[in-house]
This record gives sequence, C-alpha cells and structure tokens, in this order.
Amino acid sequence: MSSRLKIVTVGPFPPLRGGIADFHESLVNQISLKSDVTVLNFKSLYPKMLFPGKSEYGNNKSSFKNVNTILNPLNVLSWIKAKSLIKKNNTDKLIISYWSFFFIPVYIFLLSSVKKDNRYVLFHNVISHENRPFERFLLKSFIKRIGRCIVMNNYNKELILKINPKASIINNYHPIYELPYIDNSSNNYKADLNIKTGKTILFFGLIREYKGLDLLINAIGLSKNKIKDLKVLIVGENYESLEKYHKMIRAHNMEGSFIFVNNFVDKDDIKKYFLSSELVVLPYKSASQSGVLSLAYNFNRPVITTDVGGLSDYVSDKKSGFIVEPNSEDLSKKINMFFDKNLFETMSKFIKDNKKIFSWESFEKKLKLYEQ
Repeated sequence: MSSRLKIVTVGPFPPLRGGIADFHESLVNQISLKSDVTVLNFKSLYPKMLFPGKSEYGNNKSSFKNVNTILNPLNVLSWIKAKSLIKKNNTDKLIISYWSFFFIPVYIFLLSSVKKDNRYVLFHNVISHENRPFERFLLKSFIKRIGRCIVMNNYNKELILKINPKASIINNYHPIYELPYIDNSSNNYKADLNIKTGKTILFFGLIREYKGLDLLINAIGLSKNKIKDLKVLIVGENYESLEKYHKMIRAHNMEGSFIFVNNFVDKDDIKKYFLSSELVVLPYKSASQSGVLSLAYNFNRPVITTDVGGLSDYVSDKKSGFIVEPNSEDLSKKINMFFDKNLFETMSKFIKDNKKIFSWESFEKKLKLYEQ
C-alpha cells in the first residue's frame, strides 16, 4: 500500500445543503491532506414529493474538485456507475455518510466494492427521527456488512450494539466547524437585526416537531417577567407549519420578543445570527447529536441543551452551558440563571480555552485509516 491512501467518500456534498453535506466537506478537506480522496455525491437525495423543504441545494460551493455527482438513491444504474468508479479507483478505504434508512439499499450495494475491513460508515443518526417499524431490520442487514461503524456519542454506540453486539465501533466526537469571524463584530450584526439588547437567545436549524421549539416558547413565557428586554431569534427553514408556534407566542403576549428568519441559512450568513446572540438553546425532545452545538462552540457561544440522545456528551454542565430536562420549567430556570448571573463572559472563555480537543485533525486520527 502506498503512503497516500486512495479513499472514496460517499454522501451529500456541497452544493447540496445541510449539516451532513457540510460535515462531509470538512472531513474531506482534512483527510485529503494525507490521502487521495474521491467524492461520490448525490444528484438529489429525495424525490420532490418526499422532500419537505424548498430546495435541496444551497449557495455553498466547495473548493474541493474531485467530486463525482452521479448518485440517485432510486436509480440503480447510478449505483452501478458509482460502484464501477470505486473499483476502477483501486480504492483502499470507503467512507460512507449515513443518516437515514432510505439509503440502505444503495449503501449495501456500494459496500461490496471493497473488502469488509476497508468499509467505514459514519453514523450521523442510527435510528432516524421517524423511527419506522422496519428500520431496525434494514439496519441489522446493513451493519453486519460494515467493517467499522463510526459514531460521535455513546448514545449511537449503544443503539448499534443493541442491533449487532459484534459490530466494530469507533466512538469519535463531532468536530467543531471552523467558520472564520471577527470577534468584535456582534454589535454590527445586532444592528442589522434591530436588536438592542444584550440578552438574545438563538434557536438555529430546521424547524421540526422533535426540535422542541414549543418547549422554548413556553420557557420564555415563564421567564418573560423575570428577564427584561429578552429577544429570541428563531432561524431556520420550517419543515412544518409555524402557525401553532405563533399562536403560542400570541397566547403569552410575546410577539415583540421573537424574531423569525425562516429560510435556510448559507454558510457565509451563519455568523450573523450566532454573533447576535449570547446563548444558543437546543430544546430537543429527541436527538442523537447536533451540528448546532459545534457551530455554537466555533463562535464561543454558551449553550443550553436537553439531556436527550448524545447532546449532553458535548456540554460541560455549568461551564460551557447547562444540561436540562426536556421540559419548559427546567429550561426557563436555566435561562434565568444564565442572564441573572451574567454568565456569558465566563462560559464563552471556557469554551474558547477548551474547544481545541474537538479538532478535525484529532477526529481523523481516531479513525485509524493508516493502520494496516
């Protein structure tokens, strides 16, 4: 085997949008420093009738050039073309990004392109948010074909072991996205959003029922009389109707406290919302992990997250933020504590001093790609 491995990665990649595509791009940028990397990207991920958003594509264009946009999960001819490319490449390692059972058939087909020991699957989710009854059956067949399952928290590790106790697992962590920004630019961004307070909360990402936006709204309702001038930014494309959330806000008489920006946010605009906020809240009812935490730490923003899935693995309670129960009362209590005790500066400094452990270089080392 030559000193530079030939690695093929499979999964969503820019200009496809979303956290998994962004993760894939960052991973490729890291491993391509030592290896020759070929990316197999999807032309589209879902049939239009199954995709709840406005578009699968964003404005983010990767600088990485060796990208083959050929895969369609419903077109077997595209699978054959991709498999042929993997074999023709004399691929040493195959790394697949997994997040939904919908892609198991195409992924099983592609895994057979290389020997089992050289098959890596990076699990963003093990069980999807929909948790279909047949999902575990498909996963059982999928996992037994994988050489190494890569997870980023103990929660996903345990889920895989329940499905296949003999699975080989690399328990890694979610690295921090490295988006450049200027430290003292927050006031300019606040002005752009007409925010005049130093007490701003950010809820960021796709709006779906399991994300717990209703828990946050009720928590703010409990906190509104205790914290003056509180603002809440709700930023992200909605995959469900927003009417129930607006109705809740009206019921609490809090229309002036919320700012909605309901569009998908491209990479260049992300800093605007994080730097306008002092606190990032993830009130999820269920989850495995979240790239929002990684983004918050990139901008040295403290977080409050519910204790579900693997989210708490990434929070040093009372240091980088708070871990709460998934209910509005506990969430409100910690929001009050954060602003009452003016914890932004101390928590932000803790994050800045300790986030180096979540580097992409360390993530790559734990994969042990270069071991025979």
